Amino acid sequence: MDPSRLKSGMQYTLSDGSLVEVRQVLADNVHVRVTYVDSLDNPEIPVGEQREIPFEEIIAEYMGTHVEGLT
Repeated sequence: MDPSRLKSGMQYTLSDGSLVEVRQVLADNVHVRVTYVDSLDNPEIPVGEQREIPFEEIIAEYMGTHVEGLT
C-alpha cells in the first residue's frame, strides 16, 4: 500500500479490527498518526486515543457500511 493514498480525516480499519481516523502521515512515510474511533472494546486502547502506527497496519478504507480493501 502507498502511504500517499492516506488522507487526513479519512477512516480506516486496522489489522486488529480497530477503526481509526488518520490525523497525519508522518514525514518518514512509514508511520501515521491516528485517533481511535472504535477499538473493539480493547481496554489497552481507549476510544479517542492518538497513536503513531506503521502504515502497514491499515488494511481497508472505511466507508460507513462498506469497506474497501487496500491490499
